[in-house]
Amino acid sequence: MIRASDEFPSFFEPRVSEPLIIDCGANIGVSVLEWKTRWPMSRIICFEPDPDAFRLLTLNVERNDIPGVQCIRAAVADFDGRTLLFGDMGHGADARGNSIHASWGQRENSDSVEVTCCKLSTYLAKHDVSFLKIDIEGAEESVLRESLSELQKVDALYVEVHETDEMMIHNSSDRIEKLLLESCFQIERESRFQPHSLPPDLNAWQQSVNANQTQFLAWRE
Repeated sequence: MIRASDEFPSFFEPRVSEPLIIDCGANIGVSVLEWKTRWPMSRIICFEPDPDAFRLLTLNVERNDIPGVQCIRAAVADFDGRTLLFGDMGHGADARGNSIHASWGQRENSDSVEVTCCKLSTYLAKHDVSFLKIDIEGAEESVLRESLSELQKVDALYVEVHETDEMMIHNSSDRIEKLLLESCFQIERESRFQPHSLPPDLNAWQQSVNANQTQFLAWRE
């Protein structure tokens, strides 16, 4: 059953007893812990490119003894290979806002590291997916377009779209909305800039580049 609601993730209930969830941009695994609490038999594939966030992700999965979770150290992109990840790096760093797009992740005093990247379509082609989460700091549109032919295998999804004035040419919430509607999803859209969306020290940067975040909840009837 898929239904609309005012709160995420309660708008989604899987159709099957062992749902497959794909988490693009898993960070340290907070969503994973919640999903496994709600749906203990779920299987989860997590993608996280940031080295320290990935370390904490795997540590959280191991120390909580969570079965059925596959953690992949990679950025989801529209190509396979290697690329740079820009942002706040290193032990104890705040990975929120780190991105393979310099226009979102590269700021004053930021750093970069080379990471593996992979296409989402490769994984969607192999599975029927109950729920897909995409929170990848500015690569949302390119990944959705690359995976367009496989989206019919996805029951429901959450996309957080990251935009600045400079990024609109390649990552637009309006174009993503059209893409989701053309893929026969029902959608809810709302602006999302919560206090925890980015580290507080990025407030000045956010205002200077007109950074915005928009979330889409999408489901099939």
